[in-house]
Amino acid sequence: MFAHRPFLPRLILVVILLFCARAGFSSTQEGGLDLTTIPDVPEANLLEIDEQVRAVLDEKIAIVRDMRARAFALHTLLFGKEALGIVYDDSITHTAQQTFITRRGNCLSHASLYLAAARYVGLDARFQLVSIPREWVPNEKFNIVPGHINVAVAIPGHKVTVEFSNIVSADESQHMRSRTVADSRALAEYYNNLGTEAAQNGNPSTAIAYLRKAITTDERVAYAWSNLGVVYKMNGYNDLAQHAYEKGLKIDKDNLSILNNIYILYRETGQHERAEKIAARVERYSRRNPYYLAKLAKSDLAEQQISEAIQKLKRAIALKPEEADFYLALARAYFANGDTRMGKRQLQIGMQRMQTQEERQKFKFKLSQLKQSEAGA
Repeated sequence: MFAHRPFLPRLILVVILLFCARAGFSSTQEGGLDLTTIPDVPEANLLEIDEQVRAVLDEKIAIVRDMRARAFALHTLLFGKEALGIVYDDSITHTAQQTFITRRGNCLSHASLYLAAARYVGLDARFQLVSIPREWVPNEKFNIVPGHINVAVAIPGHKVTVEFSNIVSADESQHMRSRTVADSRALAEYYNNLGTEAAQNGNPSTAIAYLRKAITTDERVAYAWSNLGVVYKMNGYNDLAQHAYEKGLKIDKDNLSILNNIYILYRETGQHERAEKIAARVERYSRRNPYYLAKLAKSDLAEQQISEAIQKLKRAIALKPEEADFYLALARAYFANGDTRMGKRQLQIGMQRMQTQEERQKFKFKLSQLKQSEAGA
């Protein structure tokens, strides 16, 4: 016998973005997706750069004799506004060459171009995975936990950390836990990103193809196994999903995202004893997810547990103060509690959090819906 814990309400699958099914597992069509039609993924040349790129490097960088100065000059050339001006865009994963051509890409794209260029001009550069503070990015079907990668350049006597993103500065990332990794690991991250992006865009066949490619490139990327499991589960292949999750946990037994995902699967497939063994860890993890707290608060409001909803929303805001929707939800809770002054205050803060005109328009629309619901109450 075992104690039966209540199911955690509305847990959400988690994918990680830096973001092959084994023989013997069924590939019958369970969820409308035929696994026999999964496309092949061609080999990507993540670090290849052409003659045009090399010519620019020969002209602008190779002439800089001091290696430390060369590392900085290369960064300025590639990403400086007065030079090539390659911009950061977390929605795009490119190879080094594609990043140079399009002038945009995420941290992996920037790192790939910088590393390829650095090696060409004689710098000892390696990819470096960085453990940034955990964050959840909501999606309609799952939450995304971003990862981060940059470049470490070894110069006699010290190491230079080369940073690219708007998320963290080089000074900050130097003090975060990090480790250099082989090029094959970065290539696996590239395939993982493309697979996750395909899943976000509603293309499960392509997602599975890229995620399988990720784990065949480097089978030690635990969250690539988990992401593959998410796509399998979303398409009805629970056995394959469980296998993928369990493979990921063998690699990283403390990965909370994988624990969250396999807990959901265990509960939904009636494997209650297995779910019970990890329930407490999953609940602690979920309560560090501000979007999960906001969902719990919504349930509290529906059940007229207003004080509890307010406390959960305050915790959600403490975890992610830039999320304007949390202030709107907190305003709703205060209005429901009869505290008009605090409700209006939260609306003001939420509006201040809006960065663009489009965001402000969306917030105003949600605000109008709130006012209509309050008027009709």
